[in-house]
Amino acid sequence: MKEATKTLDLRNMPPFERHSRIFDMWGSLKEGETLKITNDHEPKPLYYQFEAEYKGLFEWNYEKQGPEDWIFTIKKISDKIDRKQEIKNLIKQLKTEGDVSRLKEEAKAILKNISPTDLGIIEQEIIKEGTTREEMRKLCDVHLEIMKDSLGKPQMNLKPGHPIYTLMEEHKIILDFIKKLKETVKKINVVKSFDKISGELKMLEHIAMHLVEADKHHQREEKVLFPMLERFGIIEPPEIMREEHEELKSRKKELYKTVKEYKKIPYLEFIRKVNELAEYLIKELPNHIYKEDNVLYPMAIQAIPKKEWQEIKKKCDKIGYCCFMPET
Repeated sequence: MKEATKTLDLRNMPPFERHSRIFDMWGSLKEGETLKITNDHEPKPLYYQFEAEYKGLFEWNYEKQGPEDWIFTIKKISDKIDRKQEIKNLIKQLKTEGDVSRLKEEAKAILKNISPTDLGIIEQEIIKEGTTREEMRKLCDVHLEIMKDSLGKPQMNLKPGHPIYTLMEEHKIILDFIKKLKETVKKINVVKSFDKISGELKMLEHIAMHLVEADKHHQREEKVLFPMLERFGIIEPPEIMREEHEELKSRKKELYKTVKEYKKIPYLEFIRKVNELAEYLIKELPNHIYKEDNVLYPMAIQAIPKKEWQEIKKKCDKIGYCCFMPET
């Protein structure tokens, strides 16, 4: 007769092998059986992943909670299909369905009770199962609208000086530059020569310079925050954000170069190019910021242990801050 409990000791296992071993053994369990795991650190990200994928299908209990060894059990209480499949089906429909108004209500019902961390982990698993990052990133505007309607505004209650607090305050300033960019581009589209937009040219250069200066903001995410998320099992969301960073950075630099070298460009070509770059940034940069503020950052607060944030702050300080660093 098969034992009701299977054991797995992760302490001497390479980190890259742990995820697959856990879920291979979990998949082999029958309803009512238990997986007992011994780990060398707090398994909080694993718990969030089980909550995202198997909510209502398992029972989680701790036998020992550190400081060196963590021993816990995961009992399979149901073999029913979880909501990951529902979200997977929804994403497929969003890419193919003509009538999206019907899907929006269905999506709200599915996403309403899912935390940012759960949603991020589910999307991560969907990518691992075959959906490409490019497909995930190309989800139509309706998907982003659904996320905004469904997720609301996470409350993290961070204090000034916390790395995430600083990143979010910088986002507010960047969004203000985007607002100014929209207003300035609107003004230059109603005149027909450079000599009539001298003030607007200075404002455009000021805006573009500060958008490029936000590179230190990206560096703190890419070199400190994202690797820490990956260390605790959150892989795909940071990778998607990195790809978006590259596209945004290239457009910002191109806008700055275009404005700085405007004398080398015929006026109509200058207007066309500025409009094209501004249109991209005005749409994509706020969308990117929304995803970080409402999905990635709350995920980081939940997944990264409190004791790690002091080290994160030191590394962020070493990289440095934007010229428009918010007050702390």
